[in-house]
Amino acid sequence: MFDQQASGAGGGGDGGDVGGDDGAHVGAAWRELDRQVRRLARRRATLDAEEARLLVAAKAAGVHRHLGYGSFDEYLERVLGYAPTTGRDRMRVATALVALPAITAALTAGTITFSAVRELTRVATADTEVAWLGAIDGLTAREIEHCVRGRRPGDHPDQRPDPQLEPRGVRLQLLPEAYALFLAARRKLEAEVGQAMTDSEFMAVACRGVLGGDGAAAGNTPPHQIALTVCVDCKRGWQDAAGRSIEVSPAAVERARCDAIELGRVDCAAPAPAQRTIPAAVRRMVLARDHHRCTIPGCASSRFVDLHHLRHRADGGDNQPRNILTACGLCRARHKKHYAAYLVMPRSVSSSSGSGSVDAA
Repeated sequence: MFDQQASGAGGGGDGGDVGGDDGAHVGAAWRELDRQVRRLARRRATLDAEEARLLVAAKAAGVHRHLGYGSFDEYLERVLGYAPTTGRDRMRVATALVALPAITAALTAGTITFSAVRELTRVATADTEVAWLGAIDGLTAREIEHCVRGRRPGDHPDQRPDPQLEPRGVRLQLLPEAYALFLAARRKLEAEVGQAMTDSEFMAVACRGVLGGDGAAAGNTPPHQIALTVCVDCKRGWQDAAGRSIEVSPAAVERARCDAIELGRVDCAAPAPAQRTIPAAVRRMVLARDHHRCTIPGCASSRFVDLHHLRHRADGGDNQPRNILTACGLCRARHKKHYAAYLVMPRSVSSSSGSGSVDAA
């Protein structure tokens, strides 16, 4: 397109260049520079393909051990200058390319860049790589990253993405004292729940503490003080946050609806009466019975707890106390399957107190 515009700019020069031989020389120079840059991009892609092949062979041969390096990561850092994270990502792509001949051929020919290949290898398989190559044709690296987000290996480009597979990267710039507080808070939460937490789990629990209190201090109000919009037809859900609507997984919607206040339809002429998914009296009783702490085996957290139905209401479960247990947000998020599948039951008041019956004040 740009070449056509330049060539149609009439004999003496290009654009605002001075007419005559100097203008023609400048016009020819930028075209030659563009050709050289494009030629360099193709050569770089070819070298990336060659590097990937050599990395797989070098790791299989144990080159780093023969040279006395402690790990292959160290070998890549000293020989190629790749930081450990970059080196591992390069190795991941190289390993994936072994089973992706079409993408490897495109990279070798220089028709796609390594940035595109890095994203494609997250989702493409031998059965879908041709379709993915067609889907990303003409897209930038950022557009390709958005295209593969929310998809599993083997998914087709036209499949609907899964919001649960779309992690959002957050970069924090913390002063030393704030960083120390961050580490201390994380260690304290991990000690309380008795196990290590992922970044997502820690942030979810910490943010819920800010938004909804710590459970015990929140009284008898359901902890989900957030706005979720659910489509009545497809059951997809969106959470409103900071002026944006972010799609969340069906599992996240179900977890929220277990112990929440439902407003009903928001697109009708008059608002419907708000309804609690668990009656207030039942909620008070269950929390008192379970001593306001998580009843999942191995966890006794008393913070960030809410209620969960053992048998889903959609499956015929009711709001009787025997069908409801207290669970912390971390345990609920980790147990992807229904708790009934693990035979998890609430602690009985009698067994935990050592007496036949207890009346909570």
